[in-house]
Amino acid sequence: RRQDGGAFEKTPKGMIPDFQSFGSIDLAAISPAIGVTQAGQTYAPMSRGNEYMWDEEARERGFGENLVFYAGASYIGGFTTGTVLGMFEGLRKGRDLPPKLRMNAVVNACTKRAQTFGNNLGVIALMFTTFERLTLYARDKDDALNAISAAALTGGLFKSTSGPRACIAWTIVGGVGMTLVSLTGQLSMVLHRAKASSLDLTMGKQESKE
Repeated sequence: RRQDGGAFEKTPKGMIPDFQSFGSIDLAAISPAIGVTQAGQTYAPMSRGNEYMWDEEARERGFGENLVFYAGASYIGGFTTGTVLGMFEGLRKGRDLPPKLRMNAVVNACTKRAQTFGNNLGVIALMFTTFERLTLYARDKDDALNAISAAALTGGLFKSTSGPRACIAWTIVGGVGMTLVSLTGQLSMVLHRAKASSLDLTMGKQESKE
């Protein structure tokens, strides 16, 4: 809160700050950071929608970091999913068995499903991360098309041993699935910018002139 002498004093706890005291700030000068631009102002957002005020904040994880993160997270997710599915499968198959045999059926089903799901998702994450990085190097562009191409190639390679029909089908599934994911992220970014564009960028200039 600004005093009569021009200095600022601390706003008491529990009291709403006087935002009008910040009227001298030109919001148009910082508007690109919140996705708002003035009429006639040229602004090219980053391809993935990630925007930073300082260049050093724009550093993303490297290939090795992405590889470890995606492969590890996918394996853990697949292992957990396989364990849950195996538990239900074991209980269903051992429904009429004695307790000890029922427990044995649950353990066997969990072990089988958890390893299968975990290994498959880990390999898919490994291939996807590799293809995405290779596509980035080949195109020299960092946009959603890299992830879409990587997902399509991953699906095709993962099912390449199951015949041409399965290979083509999973290539399409991978590409279309990642396209939907990318469109969802872009839609969220557009809605955010549309909401932020309603801010009055001329407020700071008008009050500073007064």
